[in-house]
Amino acid sequence: MDESMKRRRVCSERRNEKSKEVSLSSGLLSLPDEVALNCLAHVSRLDLAALAVASKCHRSLVVSPQLWDLRRFKGSTEPSLYVCLHILPEPNPRWFILNPMQRRLKPIRSNRYEEAQSLSSFVVIDWGIFIIGGIRNGEPTSDVFFLDCFEHSWNRLQSMYVPRASATACLIGKKIYVFGGCGDEADSFNWVEVFDLETQTWEVLFVFTPKMPLNIEHSVVIDKELVYAVDDEGQDFSFSPSKRLFWTSGMIDSKPGHRSDWCVIGKLLFCRGTRGRILWCDPEDGFDWEEVKGLEDFQDSFCGSVQPWGLGKTKVQYDINKLCTDPAGNIVIFWNNPDSLELWSAVISLESCNGGLEIKGKIEWSGAVFKLDPLSKSSYSVNVLYSAYVNA
Repeated sequence: MDESMKRRRVCSERRNEKSKEVSLSSGLLSLPDEVALNCLAHVSRLDLAALAVASKCHRSLVVSPQLWDLRRFKGSTEPSLYVCLHILPEPNPRWFILNPMQRRLKPIRSNRYEEAQSLSSFVVIDWGIFIIGGIRNGEPTSDVFFLDCFEHSWNRLQSMYVPRASATACLIGKKIYVFGGCGDEADSFNWVEVFDLETQTWEVLFVFTPKMPLNIEHSVVIDKELVYAVDDEGQDFSFSPSKRLFWTSGMIDSKPGHRSDWCVIGKLLFCRGTRGRILWCDPEDGFDWEEVKGLEDFQDSFCGSVQPWGLGKTKVQYDINKLCTDPAGNIVIFWNNPDSLELWSAVISLESCNGGLEIKGKIEWSGAVFKLDPLSKSSYSVNVLYSAYVNA
């Protein structure tokens, strides 16, 4: 094929593409905005993303807040699992989305800003994730970023007034509350900051508290408006946003042990313990943690087992490194398999038994979702910093 024929072919392809876009424009965009948005509200998220990329004239409709408000109203949003991995020795975390068909983590666009390396706080809203504070260059930072989970774009927001690392953060109504994480500088005038989603501004919130816990180990929102937290000494605290009051019962957890990734399913709390155990409790019964039953064989298969009376102990090989929940009320866990350089995940359904005195788990699915470079076995490892479902 000579050069003139190649040029004619390219021109023809461009005309066809332009013709397709004009055809689309004269179709959907010729409708009133209200009708067009109502049509798009029923289109899948992947098709909307493809439409926004393929047709510039439709992009303004696809990314409009009105469309996503309408999708939420009609129940057309689709939950997707987002995971933040720190793959050593890379300095910064990387974000992934789980491909539901292939059950594999797919990388998304990196943050073009400098990311905090560790100890950030994360909060999910309807269409994205806030990354708050953390450690950068060995010091706490006040930086705040937002990951838009529809466009997979990053936005730098107004910084907090106080640099924070290992803070705890939660969403209550249309505000994000951030507690602690300011080290020895903590006092009643800077311990809590509030971000207003509507005004996109921060406010330092003065609260009364009989004791200022420097390090919050766990926190969870109960009944949509009450924050329950435990400090690094095992002492519990509660916070009421409406009363601006932080108080403690003075009780210390009677069952010491590692418990992380607290989450709420119904009226129950769940978390991960050690040796692959998943724990649960009813907050109304005083946070008396029990083990989810029915997973003993699964736990032994990757975490080893410990025989009673301390005899014949089996070496613990690896453990759960992150736990979250899915929209169906299942537990989702991640763990490393160092033998295969793979990150594995499992979905566990839950069932209440014996009149609510026991919770049993069942493995619905498990498999590898991410594999490290086999040539870097001696130097690379992966840690799950955060995982959560986002509706978009």
